[in-house]
Amino acid sequence: MKIDDYNETIKACRYCLMCRHECTVGNITQRDTNTPRGKSLVLFAEQKNLLEWDRRAIEVMYECTNCHLCREWCVSEYDVAPLMMAARADIVDMGLAPAGAVLMKDNLNNSGNPYGETESKLEEWKKSIQKKSKADILLYFGCTTAYRRPEIAQSAYAILKHLDANMTILDDEPCCGEPYFIMGYQKEAKLQAERSLDRIRESGAHTVVTTCPTCTLSFRKSFKEWGVEVPKDYRFIHISEFIDEEIEAGRLNLNGVLQSSVTYHDPCSLGRELGIYDAPRKVINTVHGVEFHEMRLNRNYSPCCGNGGGVQATNINIALGAGEN
Repeated sequence: MKIDDYNETIKACRYCLMCRHECTVGNITQRDTNTPRGKSLVLFAEQKNLLEWDRRAIEVMYECTNCHLCREWCVSEYDVAPLMMAARADIVDMGLAPAGAVLMKDNLNNSGNPYGETESKLEEWKKSIQKKSKADILLYFGCTTAYRRPEIAQSAYAILKHLDANMTILDDEPCCGEPYFIMGYQKEAKLQAERSLDRIRESGAHTVVTTCPTCTLSFRKSFKEWGVEVPKDYRFIHISEFIDEEIEAGRLNLNGVLQSSVTYHDPCSLGRELGIYDAPRKVINTVHGVEFHEMRLNRNYSPCCGNGGGVQATNINIALGAGEN
């Protein structure tokens, strides 16, 4: 069992209440079972054959947003999120994956994206721009940008175009593989990661600018953890970091004026996982007229939006509750 690799976490967390006040899911359901302590205790009981892998035990393992907030409030820095990913992999290996996880896997297999849609919202737009077969920079959008927030892709492209960057995009951009992994399909995640790297190689680019925090996390960190060999001369950079670097180098000037009060939400993947906190704030504060205000909880203590960990596919009410909070 993959959870056996996390025995130290299970033993440390099963009776500890230190982080439960900040658990994204526990605060929504108000169930102790959903806190890091509760989930660890369930897994301890499973290991000791005190519980069966029934429907509710499986649901609990998939009711985690993978936000890593528990680690930030733990004096010993234990992290229950990787334990949940291991538990899900064990559940998949036992053939007990819940319907939401199976549906996402089928969507990825059949449509190439977790939403199960045959065409992204960028397809018509892509036809209107000239694409290079080879370039120094690859602009990588990610599934959520392409299928849900196309304006982010178009804005990022406009910035690189303004800079006259030697860049290209992919016509049939593949998923990075993270949705497979968070649902417990670790073998499929590794294969998908290798496919996405193959496409990057074909582009000739050695710098990949991403608009999706989760894709950034996959390329920089997750692939190596999955056993995928990433070329050492490849550089993966989030769009906020890219813009910040261009401003610092004097190649990009934000001369417009935006009279607005602005705040910034740190994504779990970009913040707690990759430590990218300053670049987005520096870019925002460069805009003339903007009055920037930090949220009460920010940076490594930033609340989870609820869209991570695949929870939107297995328990939409939890995802919506986190978003409302």
